[in-house]
Amino acid sequence: MSLVDSYHVHLGFWTNWNHGKIEGATITLTRKNGGLLIAFIAIFVGAAGKSFWRLGCFLLHHILSNPTPQDGIYHQTQAILRNCDTAQDAAWSLLQVIWAWRVPVRFRKPFPRLFGIIIMALIVSVSFGVAGVFSSQITTDTANEVLLTGDNCGPLDVSDDNTDYNMLFLPHQQERATGYANYALQCYTRNSTAAAENCHPYAQTSLKTTIDRNSTCPFSKEMCKSQSKNLFIDTGYIDSNKDLGINAAPSDRFHYRFVHHCAPLVTEGFTNITQTNTSEMFQRYWYGSIDPRFNYTQEVSLNETISYNAIRNTRQRASADYGIQGVKSYGGSGDLARRASMFDPIPQLQRADADVMLFFLSSRGIMFTQEVDDPWFSAHKKGRQLRPVMDSESFKQLYDPDEPIGVVGCAMQMQICNANLTDKHCEPLRGMVDDSYPLDKLYQTQSQKTTLEWANLIFGLGFFSISGIVEALGVSSLVARHGLGNNAQGPLPDNQWQIEVEHWVAGSLASLQGSFVEAGNGPNPAYQQFRVAPNNTDQWKMCRNQKIMTTQYSSFSVLGIGLILVIGGLFIFLDLTLQYILDYTHKRRMKKHPNASGIYARLEWDANTTLQLQRLAHEHIGVGTWSSRWAHPITAPGEKLAMIDTRNNKHTTLITPHHWERDLETGDMEGNASTAGTGSALQNESGKVSFDWKVESPMSLKRENILASGERGVRRVDTKATLVNDEVSPITPVEGRRLSGEIGHAS
Repeated sequence: MSLVDSYHVHLGFWTNWNHGKIEGATITLTRKNGGLLIAFIAIFVGAAGKSFWRLGCFLLHHILSNPTPQDGIYHQTQAILRNCDTAQDAAWSLLQVIWAWRVPVRFRKPFPRLFGIIIMALIVSVSFGVAGVFSSQITTDTANEVLLTGDNCGPLDVSDDNTDYNMLFLPHQQERATGYANYALQCYTRNSTAAAENCHPYAQTSLKTTIDRNSTCPFSKEMCKSQSKNLFIDTGYIDSNKDLGINAAPSDRFHYRFVHHCAPLVTEGFTNITQTNTSEMFQRYWYGSIDPRFNYTQEVSLNETISYNAIRNTRQRASADYGIQGVKSYGGSGDLARRASMFDPIPQLQRADADVMLFFLSSRGIMFTQEVDDPWFSAHKKGRQLRPVMDSESFKQLYDPDEPIGVVGCAMQMQICNANLTDKHCEPLRGMVDDSYPLDKLYQTQSQKTTLEWANLIFGLGFFSISGIVEALGVSSLVARHGLGNNAQGPLPDNQWQIEVEHWVAGSLASLQGSFVEAGNGPNPAYQQFRVAPNNTDQWKMCRNQKIMTTQYSSFSVLGIGLILVIGGLFIFLDLTLQYILDYTHKRRMKKHPNASGIYARLEWDANTTLQLQRLAHEHIGVGTWSSRWAHPITAPGEKLAMIDTRNNKHTTLITPHHWERDLETGDMEGNASTAGTGSALQNESGKVSFDWKVESPMSLKRENILASGERGVRRVDTKATLVNDEVSPITPVEGRRLSGEIGHAS
């Protein structure tokens, strides 16, 4: 809710002094660009979480590495740690390992061995998942603090003799007062559910107050209707930075404080009835003279202006409404206080340390549906009886006001303090225009004095006191009027007068907030002629340091973004380079110390990648001519690798391309198994060992491949092979002593 059509917001870097010079470093972007930054941060946090997990896997893999023969759980765990890029994938794969090895006869149960790794994976996954979600909290979806440019800065002022005073300036002031009162209703109401969502653009939704509804009398005791049911409202210290949005270093801050002390006043002994020359009867109230010509404060006509039909409740004349007027006397002994005062209070109401305000409420012609015990709206006189429903035989008793006018008096004080001092050095509580306490005593440097003078100018030209709110809005300033209709007032609580005054105070405080925001942003073109522009560096500095809350822009903590980028970038950098750094370091150590430890852990990490495990499987059965073995292994150009043998779909194995093609030609692909062949070893007369090897076709086989082959059904083809330099090649049978025995298959 704002009186300004648009705000001129500074885009880029600035310092939010609410959080200090370091933590307050801020960048403001448009909402669109801010959304892109939030999306990037969320993606970046996810990437950093992945790299963090990979680093953890790297360290854990090396810790668990064991150069002695290990069981299947060990090798599967190491393979998972090496190849699962995300923590949740690793946790799921390890749970599947536990399930696969759950059979009780296993000599080592997998759960105790893998439980810690699973928990670590889940913690990492959840932590970075939450971090990704909360990374969007570097800004908010509602309102953000932003800085105004201040290029059009300046409050509004005009002299009474200006031709546009009545045509432009006063209507604008009326609009401002209405806006502040509406803001108070919406945002200062404690049970308002919409306050947090719609109460912008001020730095604080509302200024806090301390309220005592059972206070003493602010004037001489005989002037108050009650000595213990009066109202005391204290704002405490309103901080220029935190509460008003003036973005300044601690040395340049100041505090405002406002105190309102109010009470319903007695009228007995302070009224009389006077008849004018026109025979119209008036009741006058004597609380001080308005000017030398009139020694009374207020008067009200006693002539009836509203008449009713007792049966049909029809209005024969104008609708009844409240009437409210206020007068004000400024405290202090200066000439300005005397000239600005509207009346001279009687001694019982005089306060040299406060501004005295009287509010006169008239409710003539209004019918109250219930008796009212409130001292300002008091209504106990039985009035008309009306039928609540047409053709009803029952009548509703209505009540008339006890007095033509009710009076509430208030003493209002303000105070300015140096917020930079630990003891909050303050001037005495005083009236608004009392200049008996020089500001030089609060601040020592000329820059601070100039800044405070500019702030006081903005305050003086833009602030509405509670009497200013009432004067500008009239009966619209009354909350009770919301329940007035068809000349009848609905039920009112016993403290309705306090509700009214609290509403005025809220509107007054809203005007305090709005004055600095409006001055910082500057007026609309229609009111440029009334603008008071800053004329020195200190004033311009304050103009360019006004903060507001808005949903149209996004502000981010530079420190928060920097920490995310630095820490996340470190994780990503180490993930990409740590292996190579350690490999390089290990190679240098090996040159100096050939027996350096850790070679197995390093080689196992390299060998457990998906591509390296694939290479090992193919190379082990003699397929492929491999190079670049510890990076991305590759074969000779165009070389075909082994395939999955699907003839036993419950236990698949690799089959060489040659065997696959031969079985495809013979139609044996539907069989249950395949082998490279069987054979027997022979030794000739010269002692040379040969093999009577039966394979499908002539081929070259590694001896270790033959020795490592399993025992499955075979398909025999009569072809001889001999072992020469660890290679098996086709030969013809020779005579000699046969060392028989089935060696097995080599596929």
